Amino acid sequence: MRYSVLTYIFNSYEKVHEVLVKDPGAEYVLVTDDPTLKSDTWEVVYDHRLEGMTPFEKCYEVRYHPFRYAKNDVVVRLDGAIEIRESLMPLLHEFERGQYDRCLMIHPQRNTMLDEYAAWVELRDYPAEQAKRCLELMQRLGYDMNYKGLFQACFEIVRNNRCNRLINDITFDLLRYAAADGHMERVNQTWLSFVINHLFDESIKILAVSERIMYGHPMQWYRHNSDTPEREKDIAEPWMFNKPCSVAW
Repeated sequence: MRYSVLTYIFNSYEKVHEVLVKDPGAEYVLVTDDPTLKSDTWEVVYDHRLEGMTPFEKCYEVRYHPFRYAKNDVVVRLDGAIEIRESLMPLLHEFERGQYDRCLMIHPQRNTMLDEYAAWVELRDYPAEQAKRCLELMQRLGYDMNYKGLFQACFEIVRNNRCNRLINDITFDLLRYAAADGHMERVNQTWLSFVINHLFDESIKILAVSERIMYGHPMQWYRHNSDTPEREKDIAEPWMFNKPCSVAW
């Protein structure tokens, strides 16, 4: 099976985490705005088209247009803070066996938009007025604020098909529309979850995984721009599409 791994580092926000185990036939692409960035294991791509964009614009230009950079029709997309420690083939084989459209991590601790925005305001200095703006926009678009289901956006596997292209395009447009600064909204996983839950719940097949795959097997999640591993969180009961679900990993 051939697949691509896509990551990105902008504004020197992360250090390069080299790939410890490579799969035959896979490509490993790192997109950057730094023409001096080097790597022994990633194919470094300097994209001049990102010049003049804000950091979030750069990040989401790559995140929601993965097939602009990857040559294969299945892409593992990772934030720059994630290191590949083991072969990803067992996960990719499961993805292929089930003919899934997308593999996503279920949020380990929260499962509603209200709870997620409240946590960002409390813990990440996110503007309360912007949280209110986003929640009100979701409600105007017909979203049920009691709906349970929240995906994380730092890791995913995406198949190049019409369903995923639509999800990415709609999410990207909403991130621009919801932005308070006229550029790009900061919290993207809420809008990705909104689009999938609200518009594609009956038409997409998702391989749900736990955040545990980021804590040493087969990947490791680090604190930003460091070699300090993130601490594993307590994982609550996972929900997807407004009902409890099981996770594959």
